[in-house]
Amino acid sequence: MKIGINRQIMLLLILGLLIAPNRANADYPTRTVRILVGFAPGGTTDLLARIVADELRTMWNTAVVVENRPGADGIVATTAAHNAPGDGYTLLMSTNALAITPHLKQLPYDPLKDFEPITIVGQEFHHMLVTPNLPAKTVKDFIALAKSSPDGLTFSSAGPGSAPFLGMQRFLQAAGISKMVHVPYPGSMPAAMALVTGDVQSMFSSPSTTLPLSNEGKLRVLAVAGPKRDANVPEVPTLAESGLPGFESNTWFALVASAKTPPDILKKIRTDVAQAMRSPAVLRRINEIKSIPVGNSSDEFRRIIAADFETFKQIIANAK
Repeated sequence: MKIGINRQIMLLLILGLLIAPNRANADYPTRTVRILVGFAPGGTTDLLARIVADELRTMWNTAVVVENRPGADGIVATTAAHNAPGDGYTLLMSTNALAITPHLKQLPYDPLKDFEPITIVGQEFHHMLVTPNLPAKTVKDFIALAKSSPDGLTFSSAGPGSAPFLGMQRFLQAAGISKMVHVPYPGSMPAAMALVTGDVQSMFSSPSTTLPLSNEGKLRVLAVAGPKRDANVPEVPTLAESGLPGFESNTWFALVASAKTPPDILKKIRTDVAQAMRSPAVLRRINEIKSIPVGNSSDEFRRIIAADFETFKQIIANAK
């Protein structure tokens, strides 16, 4: 009799262990979920995070809040996400900076090992922009002006770890421009506003940030860094058409979670975010801000992170 009772207890314990992950999966989330953003409010990273947060809030019937922690090319927010408990209640809306900053400085985290990819929410091919009073109407004009400027033309960005910054570095290398002066800002919108006021002379930017400004004539788009012209500015040539064959530069904006997140919780997050990315409302809102919806699988996203890691490593090495 005693052996039978012990056997029953063991069976109940095993059954409890088997169903516990599923129960945790079903219950998640039971409290507020935070999405950290490493850049200032109003930029593309922030806007896309809020679009996803709104949809998840409705799906989960739980608060999903966006917290902006700008600074150090996204490192401040990424470090906070890394240090947070790995319970699925702190997510990170990152950019290509995840694969860039490790080549620029020592970090308290490993982007390839310490984070689990969820999905790329949106991506954009950069626009090359100048302040309207700059006497350069084409890329050819800009290159000539940059090469003839003794002190170097200026350009803004959200920091050396941002993809638009590396886009400008690619451009300098491709165009043979030896000197330009970088002026960093805490986000893409502040960097764009510095161009509007004429505090800086040029920048690469995601169109979702700067299209409203260029449409109003506050900025001039010289070229598009994509494989084809942008339908939002069909009259503007690509950089490839402007004399730089094969030139492309883009930014992706994506959700990642701590690698410490329990597998069942991570699976639910991925499943629910994938569902959110199929929502007509989400797709419409992403298109409205002039970003390109993606919603790829975590495996596809993982391969992109690895490929970008090597690409940016080479660009940064060439830039010295």
